[in-house]
Amino acid sequence: MAVILALLFPHPSLAATSPHPEPRNYTTTPASPSSQSPAEAEAKSAGCRSCHSDTDRLSMHANPAVVLGCTDCHGGDAGIRPPAGSSRAELAYTDALNAAHVLPLWPASWTSSANPQSSYTLLNRESPEFIRFVNPGDYRVADLACGACHQPLIEASRRSLMATAAMFWEGAAYNNGILPFKRSVTGESYAPATAPRAFPDETPLPLKSELLDRAFKAGGGPAPDPLLSHLPAAIHNPVPVDENMRRKGVIETLYPLPAWEVTPPADVFRVFERGGRNINSIFPETGLPNALGLIQRLEEPGRPDLKQSNRGPGTGNRIAVPLLNLHKTRLNDPLLWFLGTNDQPGDYRSSGCTACHVVYANDRDPRHSGPYAKFGHSGTTQSKDPTIPRNEPGHPLQHAFTRAIPTAQCMVCHMHQPNMFMNSMLGYTMWDYEADAPRMWP
Repeated sequence: MAVILALLFPHPSLAATSPHPEPRNYTTTPASPSSQSPAEAEAKSAGCRSCHSDTDRLSMHANPAVVLGCTDCHGGDAGIRPPAGSSRAELAYTDALNAAHVLPLWPASWTSSANPQSSYTLLNRESPEFIRFVNPGDYRVADLACGACHQPLIEASRRSLMATAAMFWEGAAYNNGILPFKRSVTGESYAPATAPRAFPDETPLPLKSELLDRAFKAGGGPAPDPLLSHLPAAIHNPVPVDENMRRKGVIETLYPLPAWEVTPPADVFRVFERGGRNINSIFPETGLPNALGLIQRLEEPGRPDLKQSNRGPGTGNRIAVPLLNLHKTRLNDPLLWFLGTNDQPGDYRSSGCTACHVVYANDRDPRHSGPYAKFGHSGTTQSKDPTIPRNEPGHPLQHAFTRAIPTAQCMVCHMHQPNMFMNSMLGYTMWDYEADAPRMWP
């Protein structure tokens, strides 16, 4: 995560392993200002700097004209300091830390200041206030933390292919028979489940996303998870789309993917369905195709007689397999709405704007990482902040933004097997990834 603030949770009350979120009362910090005096910014950092006594760039920006305090971006309470002379092992220090920081709804998932491994949709279950605390550049909260100066960029970035995956979803949907359209109609986007929690009245949601009551609800789809703080949303073009723009590929609206378990399985993977030769078999037992021992009663896969199933989608292995794979891909190889997997070298990154503009140690090869290669590939930090562990993976190199983004940072996302995306720029081809490639292709 972009944040270099240490989230230390030694207090027993925070070691929750409950399947339910912790009760929290959050106060939304006002949006970052476009300008303020150094004294005003210092007042928003004083308590933070009593522990984070040194940092790489106080405002994350190299430009000294950017004057921001810690709570402008991260929220929290900068008026709290630990008791004089207290150590980190003392309860008084921990109580002050917890009062100054924004605490998570799911503390068992955030055991340190490092990015959690394989977090999947965890951000959608956390409060906007905590998401802002750990990563102000996340798309869910960037309006408040960065919008005063960068709102047009936020709007464009949230609609980019790196956020919506519209090209990937559409290519897979059309070629696998899920959708009949060659132009994208689905894309990834999320909006607050209760907008006033994340965006006060004086800060309306500029994205103009509208929450969906699940387009497939009439078909028996599950109701939205009540524990989610952010729900799948439709994302709209901020300008009217005329016919000329439409011919050039400009899209008006993108809708979320439907759930794979309730989508009719009319796709090319019908081979996984039970056959239909046995008309008197209402719902054959999965795994027992020849229960009666009669060879002529064997079912032929992919040959339904009149309909796909006597029961609804999601039963008897009758699911949309390509759609399931799309859902799996967006979690195991997430786009910018979610954190990277942060579980092995080459996969460390944050979400949103921070995913690109805050660099992690991912690659030891100077051809790919340039000056960052010397820091290794284990995701450890080089920050001056004394509260950040030096040997723990999942931390950015520095508390600093950069436009000098190495190719290795792009490869965190643009590496699939097989592919010809970014890796071809590095001189690799598909078979180079295989362990036995030298024997296959001497």
